[in-house]
Order: sequence, then structure tokens, then C-alpha cells
Amino acid sequence: MPTSIRKIGNSQGVILPKPALQALGVAEGGAVEFIYETGKISIVPAKRKVREGWAEDFAALAADGLSEEDREWLEADLTSETDEEALGPDWTDEEIAALEAALAANERDPR
Repeated sequence: MPTSIRKIGNSQGVILPKPALQALGVAEGGAVEFIYETGKISIVPAKRKVREGWAEDFAALAADGLSEEDREWLEADLTSETDEEALGPDWTDEEIAALEAALAANERDPR
């Protein structure tokens, strides 16, 4: 996609067409970085700082409010400290061992 260098104020620049911005995943005002290599300059989206934008994301989530499922998760009793309390009194040691083995196998090969 050919283009030309243009005067922009006291500088010179390249106008990026909308499809190029979409391919980069940036919008007007978005941050980009230049990567200089012999014979070419690449433009890439700027790396975000750790936790950058979290405050805005949390504010948007708070504005939407919590769903009933979210409330259940947040209000759930998380004080269980034994398998019997977590699984109920009907589980045998062998059943718990089989469950733990199945979970471990699933972590190795989650499919």
C-alpha cells in the first residue's frame, strides 16, 4: 500500500490508512512504537504498562453492577478446611484419592 511523506506542522509524517490501524489494533490517539532496522521502520502497538487501564476497567464493571451469580460467588462461605467439609461426609478416602488423580491427569492433558 504505497503512500508518501507529508508535511505535518513543522514535522513530516505518514498518514496511516484505517485498515492499517485496524491491523495494528490501535485507534486514533493510540500509542505505537517504532522499531528501527536497517532499511526499514516497523510500527507496532505500544506495550501497556502492568495494570495500565485497570482502574477504568474496574470502574466500568462497577457501573454495570454484579450479577446474581457474581454475588453468590462473593458471598460464598470459603472457610472449609477439610475434604469432608468441602465434599460432604459421604466421600471415602478412596473416592477422594480417585478424584484428585483425575484432576491431576486433567491438568496434564486438559483436552
